[in-house]
Amino acid sequence: MYKKDERADKLGEIWDIYDANRHLTGRKHLRGRKLGNGDYHLVVNALIFNVDGQILMQQRSFNKMSYPGVWTSATGGSALTGESSRQALMRELSEELNLLVTSDRLQFVNSIKYPDWIEDWFTVCIDASLTNLVYQSSEIEAVRWTSLEEAIKINNYNDVNDSTLLTRAQALLF
Repeated sequence: MYKKDERADKLGEIWDIYDANRHLTGRKHLRGRKLGNGDYHLVVNALIFNVDGQILMQQRSFNKMSYPGVWTSATGGSALTGESSRQALMRELSEELNLLVTSDRLQFVNSIKYPDWIEDWFTVCIDASLTNLVYQSSEIEAVRWTSLEEAIKINNYNDVNDSTLLTRAQALLF
């Protein structure tokens, strides 16, 4: 079921800027502008499993700036000014899938540093059917549950080699 929101990429977002050691610099960044050398922003993602051990796959909206229409196992986005990783992820899960998840249910999996962002990965187990998920149409085209093996194949097909991350996330839950 769709939740209406026309904005696929919110370019007016304000992000905190971190240094290479993940310390806040006290400066802010407007999404859509280029970050300075040595500046990073915080990105969060969840790998969502159901009680049967299946992982939630989502097809990204065709209106997204990056990877439009691609199937992914990641749910998340950028942390807004003042948000911790957990706060940002709880907001993203609520916005994109109408999932209300408390911080204590989010299990940290890994943190990865990229050229201009730091990405924190979490995993969570939910007891929900697809018919109970209300997803944001500006972010998501479709959702489905799949096996870990199939999710890895789909991600590899999309040049995302995250089998270790996915396997580790599932092992934390089951």
